[in-house]
Amino acid sequence: MAALVRPWLGGEGLGAYLVPDTPWVSLYLEALEAQEDPKAVLAFLLELSSLGEALAFMVLNEEDLLFARAEGGELKALFAQGEEVEPQAFGLDEALSLALKAPPVAAVMRAAGVLGLHPDHAALGFLDLLETDEEGGLPEGVLYLEGEG
Repeated sequence: MAALVRPWLGGEGLGAYLVPDTPWVSLYLEALEAQEDPKAVLAFLLELSSLGEALAFMVLNEEDLLFARAEGGELKALFAQGEEVEPQAFGLDEALSLALKAPPVAAVMRAAGVLGLHPDHAALGFLDLLETDEEGGLPEGVLYLEGEG
């Protein structure tokens, strides 16, 4: 996974947090947060899905939501709503559709639960991890990949 992630790490001082949550691994790329670009998130998701099923959650301005699921380099489900993303939805089952009808952060956490991912890991945020890291180190099992530069 590290070899796949490295090209996406971005410039100096940017990296990625990996949080194992069997059967999932949550991945948080600082460079993608900095860009706030839904198209970049989808491009990375499609590449990452070469390893297996992959999910992406993105909340912008606490009002816009992007959820996507991909497998084998192909987008299988997408939900987008808000001003910063093109509104659309396809490939969602009833449980996911209901979960995604909440305000964006709550929707992420509900959708994660539907998919068997710990809700806190789906709502993973750089500021939370940075603060934890500065206060005494990352929680056990959390890995940090540093960007080159």
